[in-house]
Amino acid sequence: MKFVCLAGAEAQKETLASEYKTAERMGEVRVGEVHLFYRYFIRIKYVSYEEITKAYLREESGESGEFLLKEHYLMLKMRDGVLHKLRMERQEYAKETLSYLEQKYHHISIGFDRLSQSK
Repeated sequence: MKFVCLAGAEAQKETLASEYKTAERMGEVRVGEVHLFYRYFIRIKYVSYEEITKAYLREESGESGEFLLKEHYLMLKMRDGVLHKLRMERQEYAKETLSYLEQKYHHISIGFDRLSQSK
């Protein structure tokens, strides 16, 4: 497994591997004591909760022939202003992750704010 830091200082691989193994799983996301992990194929992206300032669910839809397609993304905004888009297999996983972040990390703003985006 290859760990990729999304923002902030990189952590030791041994520490990350240990935390990842004990982290609670919510679909593609795992929530550890210090880091949020996102697994995609052989890469595991991670970020410290202190780096996250905003989190929300994004839904994109389209069509493929007769079929309606919907994709769900967990959007994470970092202290440096960078926005990361993490694809989630199911909407429920993203909502569960957002609920966890809202309950445990009060400094993270949860939900999309249309007013701040229109300025």
